[in-house]
Amino acid sequence: MKVGTPFGEYPFVYRRVERRDDGVAIVGTVAGIESTVVLDGDDARRAAKVLAVPAAAVALLLFSRALRR
Repeated sequence: MKVGTPFGEYPFVYRRVERRDDGVAIVGTVAGIESTVVLDGDDARRAAKVLAVPAAAVALLLFSRALRR
């Protein structure tokens, strides 16, 4: 994964995933500097909303294929 900064794009090299009180933390390095990304409950809800439409489309496609057979 690449991370955009005011100084350009740098790869994010993840090292570990941690469970924390405020969510799930992904720990790694960006341009050699240790960095942490924390995903909380609100992030999970937003991701579910974004993924709901593509997931529904895939389910509909699979259902229509099953009906054709």
